[in-house]
Amino acid sequence: MKSKKIILAILDNITWILLASMVVLFATISDRFLTSNNLINILVHAAVLGIMVIGQSVTLISGNFDLSAESTLGMAALVGAWLVSPAGDLTHGSGWGVHPFAAVGVMLVVGLVIGWINGNLITRLKMNNFVVTLAMLIIVRGVMLGFTKGNTITKMPDLFRALGRNDVGPIPISVITMLLAFVIAWVVFRYRRFGRDLYAIGGDEEAALASGIDPKKRIRQAYLVSGVLAGFAGWMMAGRLGAIVAGLGEGMIFEVQAAAVIGGISLFGGRGSMLGALGGVLLLSVIDSGLHLARVSVFWIQAVRGIVILLAMIIDAQRVRFSG
Repeated sequence: MKSKKIILAILDNITWILLASMVVLFATISDRFLTSNNLINILVHAAVLGIMVIGQSVTLISGNFDLSAESTLGMAALVGAWLVSPAGDLTHGSGWGVHPFAAVGVMLVVGLVIGWINGNLITRLKMNNFVVTLAMLIIVRGVMLGFTKGNTITKMPDLFRALGRNDVGPIPISVITMLLAFVIAWVVFRYRRFGRDLYAIGGDEEAALASGIDPKKRIRQAYLVSGVLAGFAGWMMAGRLGAIVAGLGEGMIFEVQAAAVIGGISLFGGRGSMLGALGGVLLLSVIDSGLHLARVSVFWIQAVRGIVILLAMIIDAQRVRFSG
């Protein structure tokens, strides 16, 4: 019994153990790893991933998936960049020069609508959440390809890009925003009824229903939150990159899922914390930066990412096994 508790304690904190180990390893391999520029780059990479992981965690804790989040990010960024593009230059945008804040509002609505569709298909039509969100991922990505015809949208105003590339002192705004988002999410899941309801639904939906919770309503709300956060992440990424392509965010959902799960958010629902999820985000960002500094071939980096995803699944399965 004592050994079981020790193993479970290690599994619950393994994200931070791995993070510390990776920092030591890559600092040993490269003397550039612990430089201020590289540490800032790690945090900037973690910013967009972190916002996405929060949205994904909301659905995972309720016992659901949102595989469409990466396409939602891409579509929101595409719509925003298309709206704010100025007239005259060949930017492949609308040329309307819409005010950046108005465009951001539209971007969030795009995420909201996609989340609304997902939530209603899953709860009202009783469709499988994995299949629905996978189909939505493909549909939205196809719309992006058809809309852009393979062109890249550029020439975005500085105000639109501020979230992704401006700083407050030495700290990027995107990093501050991501950390603030995690604090808000932590408060919601720890102290607000919405968060507690999602844990109850993910743990046992029938028991949650018997206790007076409306699981379908909460799951729809979870998908709305996930969609809006994906749209917000799209704004952040658009500002950082300054150019939008139809494949923006493609394949990112696997990294998002891995960061959430290795951080303790269970694929089986009803388990996990925002602090652990933040650890998962930082771990993946550190690994990505360390491998590039070590000049590992991009082909091997892809293999390592696959290993990390598999490791996340193994850790999650063992957490469930030892927690009973």
